[in-house]
Amino acid sequence: MHAEGYAVTSALARLFGTANGGEALPLSGIRERAMRELSQFSAIVREELASLNISIPPAISLVSCSDCQLTLESEHPQRDRILAWLDGNDRVAKYFKEVEVLFEVVRATENLGVTFAEDSCFHIGLTSAGPIAYFQDQQCTPQ
Repeated sequence: MHAEGYAVTSALARLFGTANGGEALPLSGIRERAMRELSQFSAIVREELASLNISIPPAISLVSCSDCQLTLESEHPQRDRILAWLDGNDRVAKYFKEVEVLFEVVRATENLGVTFAEDSCFHIGLTSAGPIAYFQDQQCTPQ
């Protein structure tokens, strides 16, 4: 394992504790926080889109890669309006990144020692059934 990987693993072990116990922040707490923030993000986005008369369904998929801005990945009848709304929307972009960081911590902790692909991108899907968050390896092309 590289020194950087060891440092991350060590930091996560200190944050969440080791297998033999000890006082630490439980991973379940971070997971719950990530889900709460995802729900709050969804509510904010839905409210802002509704004010622009943009509806869900159809579902939308927002994605952010390491070298790309937040963008719309999915097809939607109002795609151009959604992209215009995203352009320069720092509030939504910032909140998206906050949710991403929480899910990144959960993913890294659940997979200690695993190195993820550099082209792994974080997605938030907003559906009529509720929001979903996931990582997917892909080439991200700026819109």
